[in-house]
Amino acid sequence: MTDAQPRLYADINGVWREDGRGRPSGILWNDVSRVSGHKLDAVTEVFTCVELDWEFGKCFELYQDWPGFSQVVDAITTTLPGITSDWFAQVERLRTIDPPIEVWRRS
Repeated sequence: MTDAQPRLYADINGVWREDGRGRPSGILWNDVSRVSGHKLDAVTEVFTCVELDWEFGKCFELYQDWPGFSQVVDAITTTLPGITSDWFAQVERLRTIDPPIEVWRRS
């Protein structure tokens, strides 16, 4: 995405993006109301984006090329109740012309 990519990580509290040293922002696990994904055509590259949504509509975007992404995908898979183990494979199969897909919603 950019030269200064944020670092992603997950812990027992939630998912975090650190854009600068000591400046994390994120979403608490209990606040995640929906997980969706899509592909973004950036002309010279295609990016995979996962979105974690708050109930009020704001989303927290995570891009596959950011450091820590795989660890966060693993944490989402093991932490969110009822999410299927192949949810990220579903997102990866998308093409840029496909609409975003919802892979999990809190009940």
